Amino acid sequence: MIRTLSAVAIALTLAACQPSGQGEAEPAGQATLPSGDALPTTYDWHFVAHGGSGDLDFGDGDWAEGVSVFGMSCLPQSKTVAMTWGYEKEAVLTSGTATGTFQPGASAPTDHPVITALKASGAIDVGLSGADMRLVAKESGKGAIAAFFDYCDTGKDPTYSVEAAEAEDAAIAAAAVAPAVEAPAVEAPKT
Repeated sequence: MIRTLSAVAIALTLAACQPSGQGEAEPAGQATLPSGDALPTTYDWHFVAHGGSGDLDFGDGDWAEGVSVFGMSCLPQSKTVAMTWGYEKEAVLTSGTATGTFQPGASAPTDHPVITALKASGAIDVGLSGADMRLVAKESGKGAIAAFFDYCDTGKDPTYSVEAAEAEDAAIAAAAVAPAVEAPAVEAPKT
């Protein structure tokens, strides 16, 4: 009986020493939104350059009418990003070992430690008073993150290729040298 109790005590002690899984990186989709809803596993980082600015959003990828739970925007070559997370509460942002507390709509330089860690890891934790989100990039999302920060730092628009620029220049040049075609004269109706 004493051997059995000793074996049970040792087994319980060993079980208590096993990692609980806390602190392990959660993949995207296992976090909850501040509303309590589960974060869809299909969400990822998406970048779009438009109207002279660039946006990086974590959401469903529909820039115009979709859902974004966290976003950043910048002007080309500004080396500064503005952040939004859809709630009027401050957020504790953590990526890697870097942490910072930010107000809604806050701006940060692209070399801020949290932003630098996001660029390197593709993941950021957004702490919102008990409703934390872990936003982890899939492979395509990592490319979106890199393209966004390249746009913010250098102004390079990845959707604007050299080939597209050359084709546009050729079309403009062709239009400039093409002879003007006059429209035939139309007589006014006689009354």
